[in-house]
Amino acid sequence: MLNGGYGDFCLQTMKDESDLDDYYSKSWSSNTKNFVVLDNDKVKIFNWSKNKPEIIPQKQVLDNFDKFYNYILSKSYKSERDVVPFIIDIFRQFRNITREKTNPVEALNLLFVLLTSLEEDHKKFNTKKWNVNNVNIPNQFDFFTEQIKKGTDNIKPEFDLIIRHSAGVLFQEAQKEVLFFNPQRDLFGNISSKIETKNSLYSSIHYTPPYIARTIVENAIRQLDLNKPQLKIFDPACGSSEFLIESLKQLKENGYNGKIEITGWDSSETAINTSNFLLHYEQRTIWHENLNYKIKLVSDSLVEKWDNNFDLILMNPPFVSWELLKNRDAKNAVREVLDKNFNGKPNQASAFFYKSIQCLKNDGVIGCVIPSSLLTLDTYKMLRNDVNDMVTINLIAKLGNFVFEDALTDVSLMIASKPKSNYTPTMLWTRNEKGVAHNALRDLRKMSYSNEQTINEKDFSIFQPINFPIIQDNWKPISLKENEFLKIANRFIAEQKLFKVRELFIVQQGINSGNNNLFKISSNEYQKLKKSEKIFFRPVIDNNAIKNGQIFLDHYIWYPYDSHGILLKKEVDFKNNAPVFYNKLLPFKPELENRPSIEPANWWHLSRYRTALVKKEPRLFSTRFGNSDSFAFDTNGKFVVENGNAWVPRKAFQTNDYYFYLAVFSSNIFDKLLSIYSRQLSGGKWYDLGGKYTNDIPIPNVHSSEVRNSDAYIKLVEIGMELSTGNTYLKAVSDEILTTYFYPIS
Repeated sequence: MLNGGYGDFCLQTMKDESDLDDYYSKSWSSNTKNFVVLDNDKVKIFNWSKNKPEIIPQKQVLDNFDKFYNYILSKSYKSERDVVPFIIDIFRQFRNITREKTNPVEALNLLFVLLTSLEEDHKKFNTKKWNVNNVNIPNQFDFFTEQIKKGTDNIKPEFDLIIRHSAGVLFQEAQKEVLFFNPQRDLFGNISSKIETKNSLYSSIHYTPPYIARTIVENAIRQLDLNKPQLKIFDPACGSSEFLIESLKQLKENGYNGKIEITGWDSSETAINTSNFLLHYEQRTIWHENLNYKIKLVSDSLVEKWDNNFDLILMNPPFVSWELLKNRDAKNAVREVLDKNFNGKPNQASAFFYKSIQCLKNDGVIGCVIPSSLLTLDTYKMLRNDVNDMVTINLIAKLGNFVFEDALTDVSLMIASKPKSNYTPTMLWTRNEKGVAHNALRDLRKMSYSNEQTINEKDFSIFQPINFPIIQDNWKPISLKENEFLKIANRFIAEQKLFKVRELFIVQQGINSGNNNLFKISSNEYQKLKKSEKIFFRPVIDNNAIKNGQIFLDHYIWYPYDSHGILLKKEVDFKNNAPVFYNKLLPFKPELENRPSIEPANWWHLSRYRTALVKKEPRLFSTRFGNSDSFAFDTNGKFVVENGNAWVPRKAFQTNDYYFYLAVFSSNIFDKLLSIYSRQLSGGKWYDLGGKYTNDIPIPNVHSSEVRNSDAYIKLVEIGMELSTGNTYLKAVSDEILTTYFYPIS
């Protein structure tokens, strides 16, 4: 039972005479701790890390099922004695033998030979039978065969379970570049498993966790016609074939007896070798002549010729940003695939996704991992519209930043099928916190068996909205509670009780200095300047200057501008009027001349000074990223915003209007609106506060006489004034007022 990787266990419901060692062997080899056996009126728990089984009356389990499962969870902790770290430790020993810094093909082949020794004598290893390239077996190999046969605590390893549950993690380990090997041996002459590897948080290579592969394959196969005599399956970035192996497993469980043609491509030689080894084993032991597979090493799958008749495409494509694409050919391949369906700088994964959609049969299905940005960014707006016209989206799930180990990627998954229909997809939303995605996907599986329509938990929601997309031109999944909130807010917009931010404000991005380290100075540095030089600086708002409605003056920024533009037009003017700062910048003149948006002759200019922000007038500011604590009101307009936004009214405001909106934007209600409309950042309730993500948020309109003459207006103005002095205790009061007058949602 795969329940998110940390609550997995083995389950036996049929009468069997297996002994204790067999239960321990299966649970350890499948990377779990517990083997649960239903034995008449008893439930037995065999945990290989303990000496004896636990026996619980079955009725007690049925009456307290959640408590029982939580107990299983508490006994399912990961440890260094598990099979995965055990196998990786041996693999690292092999890398110390082969000394392969990258692409450890020989070390991986040694591991394959070692694993097969669980079934036959390695001295008679048959390369053709196991589909492994020729390998030079070292003299001390008998030591490793004895080591693996003993397993942990002399638990007998099971070959087929080990390769099924360790291959993905092993592939991820094989991608790491070794910086330093350890040639030292211990007192008994054993090889060290210590190596120092380079592991990037921003790598585009992420192995697909088993619970993700299982969820995608399970939901994709549900859309397939299993009466077809033949299925053609493709993974254009197959890695160690987690998806392909899982699809074979589930097709067998679903009783599929037809022929299967599998194609897999990858740019990693270790991935190709792993895939060939695993698929050959599946073919030889289970599928025989009903399985035909072709795994191919490619430099870039996007430049290859794709068939256009796949029944099923499964993939976790490379999440490579435009800036990190390795060469011009890779960028051209992305451009060619996407054609006119993108703006800006698309991620390589978007091209894999779009090309896969195009290469499905008319009744084909795609199941894939995608960057969450593909669901929301304007860059992919045209792509989303085109895809939405071609396929029926069956499931969209936003899983957050905690899916891939050692990676910061915000991950979603999608299931879609051809042809296009009016079906509204199931939406799965998760709070962006560690462990939530595991629980949500486990409950998604339970829904399919219990015929539940909706799940609404604190940390995740699964439901089918009335319309899709929920937010115009955006595929972002939101919680069920947010969905109900949004429905009422949209009704109020239609009735002109609420208005979109874009109708009342221009959310103006702050200035861009081009080099904050040089152009920003501390308050102490500013105070040391002469009065004649101080006039060329302004106090600056950045991401650290606002907290809980207050502005904290900490830095100043070089800002020699007025309504006519730059005040110091020539370098000699700069030198004569601001000599201290001139002498500070002069050593960095070549660096400042090379800024892309600056003429070399104007090296002391800011990259963008934002004409609209020159005039000193009352202004509402926000940081660039934040939440309801990230807004403040500058009453006299002395500040200029750098790493943030100025919320400029489209129509003149009274002073009290600014305080009114400070109270609105500083409320918990506004946090709820940000969670619906904006892009959430990893690490908590932080959102992008730029216009791109806030323009459509519905807010009250102070220019309406109904609003301005209401008790709510007077009260919120008073709260805004209090917030600007640091009194944050009135947030709850503002929520009550906003709920009563403008957002009547329980």
